[in-house]
Amino acid sequence: MRRAPGGGTLVALGMLASACAHGRASVATELPHVSEARPQEDRTAALIAEADTCLATGIAQLKDGHLTSARESFDRAIDAYLTAPGGAYATPKLGDAYRRTLETIHLREVEALAAGDGFAETQPEPASIDEVGEMAVADWTPSEDTRRTAEEAVRQETNDFPVVLNNAVLSCVDLYQGRLRDWFSAALTRGSQYLPRIRQIFAEEGVPQDLAYLAMVESAFRPAALSRARAKGVWQFISETGRRYGLQQDWWVDERSDPDKATRAAARYLRELYGMFSDWNLAMAAYNSGEATVAKGIARYGTKDFWELSRTRTFRRETKNYVPLIHAAIVVAKAPEKYGFSVTPEAAPEAEKVPVQGAVDLRVIAECVGGSVDQVRALNPELRRLSTPAGRTFEVKVPAGAGETLTRCLASVPQDKRVQFRTHVVARGQTLYTIARRYGTRSQDIASANGLAAEKPLAVGSELIIPIQGPGRRAPAMTIRPATRTASNAVAATPEPVRVSYRVRPGDTLESIATQYGTTIRDLQSWNGLHTTRIAAGNTLTIYTTRKF
Repeated sequence: MRRAPGGGTLVALGMLASACAHGRASVATELPHVSEARPQEDRTAALIAEADTCLATGIAQLKDGHLTSARESFDRAIDAYLTAPGGAYATPKLGDAYRRTLETIHLREVEALAAGDGFAETQPEPASIDEVGEMAVADWTPSEDTRRTAEEAVRQETNDFPVVLNNAVLSCVDLYQGRLRDWFSAALTRGSQYLPRIRQIFAEEGVPQDLAYLAMVESAFRPAALSRARAKGVWQFISETGRRYGLQQDWWVDERSDPDKATRAAARYLRELYGMFSDWNLAMAAYNSGEATVAKGIARYGTKDFWELSRTRTFRRETKNYVPLIHAAIVVAKAPEKYGFSVTPEAAPEAEKVPVQGAVDLRVIAECVGGSVDQVRALNPELRRLSTPAGRTFEVKVPAGAGETLTRCLASVPQDKRVQFRTHVVARGQTLYTIARRYGTRSQDIASANGLAAEKPLAVGSELIIPIQGPGRRAPAMTIRPATRTASNAVAATPEPVRVSYRVRPGDTLESIATQYGTTIRDLQSWNGLHTTRIAAGNTLTIYTTRKF
């Protein structure tokens, strides 16, 4: 770079977007010079545009969960201003753009923190059974066209389950073609990636493969579905039943949302229900309402025919609708074109499992394998957090062919960079309750996150993971060291930290600021979402300190 005649700033231009994409360390040295005849304002505008390209690249990377790459792109956007002769404030226009860039980066990083530090629970989706189960479908009169089409389809299709075409079922077929048309089409498309595996497991477990469509009525094939009754996953298990069939549920993992494991559990449950009632319709009714409800109805009305029991007061409306909805789903799903549906099947993503020890942020995993965090989360829907579980080995699923890449990548990632979390070192006299109060969280969440029994005392000096509930209740993300001991072996009280906003001055470094406020570089980075030690004059840092000024 050179100083233009008259004191103007001559800014070098070049392929800054390419530098962002390839992760080059220095932007300024790679930009070729431009003609000195070019007006200064044009040169400034061009630099700003190129820096904005890096900024946009970082935002896109942040959206994919690539936190490290995003931070590097943001750094290069800032470098474009800082390496200009005269600095980022050489001209008013340049200074305004620099401030805007800093504010944008800060806002995006705050949004990333608000989205979760690895411990915010993933949000569920509504379960379809809550919607379709309450419709008065049994009261409808099916059309003759529906009856003729369904009868022809059943004659032509091979079924391993005896489909019934009574008015209740045909009314549901009409419903799928009418009011629930969009819902049915989306569910069938989504289910195409799960159905081959469901059929395989049902065949292995001795359950009719056509009953795979029970999952359509329950959840529309959504692994994250959660009903008003707190049933979860593709097969909508309540907690108790899920545990009975071996589905692990703790603070980190809920295997009710694992399509493969939950399908195996559903098949065994349905087979057990069939063993009780010797009828698949009653088995499905019991799956929805509970085996006790079905048994009481049989005993009271003296029949084991579901259709007869559905005309009594045995079942709620949801269960009366449930079985015909499944029959109708089988009829339509096996010949969708006859009912005007055009379904483009979705292939199940090919994946492989990689054993990962301890807590690792899924965003770190996504960046390691070059995918998006949404892709990794979709492959591992049983994870309740944006992290693999702490304190144990978890087999995380990644795109096929990326397993070795992930193993090599994680071997090079330091433990303190694998996941962002708050920790607390237990001091004498502290309990889960007092620690939870300090951080504005719940003692049971701390116990669950650390695999602790709530009634057992805490070991002095042990380090705990501190989950914070929601972006509005964030405590300082630092490690609280044990209080120092006095000569009499008493424990000195540790002052509560206070929040300070510090504006970075020219010549400041993270090390000098940490020394001034009695903290560490790591804490400063954690509080401010920094992934390097680079700071710029004019930045505002959040600091938690016990020192008085």
